[in-house]
Amino acid sequence: MSEELIGAFDIRGKEDTGLTVDIAWNVGKALADWLPSGGAVVVVYVPTHQHIASAIIEGLRLQGRDVVDGGHGDKEAARTHIKTGKLAGGAVVGFDDLEKMVTIELYGEDANLLGNETGLREIQELVQGGNFVPAAIKGELVQTA
Repeated sequence: MSEELIGAFDIRGKEDTGLTVDIAWNVGKALADWLPSGGAVVVVYVPTHQHIASAIIEGLRLQGRDVVDGGHGDKEAARTHIKTGKLAGGAVVGFDDLEKMVTIELYGEDANLLGNETGLREIQELVQGGNFVPAAIKGELVQTA
């Protein structure tokens, strides 16, 4: 993942030329490895970028994390899922209309947004290293009602 994709509080880029499905897949793997062990992770998304969310979900599951598909939503939906479900963390796939860029925000077990000083740079390093060892058992996918 290149430096220009990571901001102070999110990962962002033009679809298919910057923030690709492959990068999103590796972000999911890195988030799974970075979060405290155990516990499911929620992913919510805007309808137009469900395929990016699906890549994050698959990366999380390959690393053995159970994933709650939070469906269409925003950061408040993700934070609510994390708090009420006592989840390990979450991801929100959005779109910045002004800059015309896909965004990924990551949240920790406290439902707070991860930033440069609170894990985002470490996740970037994991993505760049690419040394992911898949879990022996793939995580389950749970759909919200």
